[in-house]
Amino acid sequence: MSDSPASSGRYIRMALVGFPLGLIITSILSFGIWWQKKVAVEERSLAHASALRREMTLPVLDRYTSILREVMQPQGWERVAAVASFVDSSMSPENMGYEPRRDRFYQDGLEVSNVEVELTGKHRPREIRLVLVPYGDLARTEAEVQALAGLMALGHSLAGARDETTLRLAVVPLGVKDASGRTALERLGGAAQERQERLMKIIVLGGVGEEVLGQVRQAFRTAQTGAVVEALPASRSIAETLEAMRALKARL
Repeated sequence: MSDSPASSGRYIRMALVGFPLGLIITSILSFGIWWQKKVAVEERSLAHASALRREMTLPVLDRYTSILREVMQPQGWERVAAVASFVDSSMSPENMGYEPRRDRFYQDGLEVSNVEVELTGKHRPREIRLVLVPYGDLARTEAEVQALAGLMALGHSLAGARDETTLRLAVVPLGVKDASGRTALERLGGAAQERQERLMKIIVLGGVGEEVLGQVRQAFRTAQTGAVVEALPASRSIAETLEAMRALKARL
């Protein structure tokens, strides 16, 4: 005996209700599985990075300063490109456990770039504390060597760490512009704005002058955002760099 029209209508209504409900349940289950896998991958990455962590010591800083003096021997934009490549490779997943983000552009036909790494915050990842090293001033080579070495040692000592907010480390070349006329600092600040990040504090290493600090404030629109810019003095030796970086780490 065939189903009555009422029975057929009931089946149709059940299907109309059941199908979206099943789709919702399936979507929730799929999201849960994806989230568990994502968390598991993050935990493995953090565990791997933590295993690569190294405390800041004078031998560690001495090694970085020696390498950076070699890296910074080339003149012109070759020096800028060499520093970016060194930071990128040294802070890679294999060496420090970071995933460097490299913003590449060209100056006079040579590739230059900003390099950033971060320790993403657990609960407020879009709130950023930035430790920044601008470099490229030939008259300040040794101060830049110490600042870059300090940043590398700081990054190595924090590998795998995690806080409520995000800590970002970045190196940015001075005096370079992309094809549209934007400086490297403007590109860095613009990228943060596009990601709708809130820069809370910017700590600039290397004892840079007021002109560079002004460029930092302008690039990150600190007058509008309220981000605080703090400049640390230049270090004259690895002992001073170690003391400064240990003090900085203690308050990050």
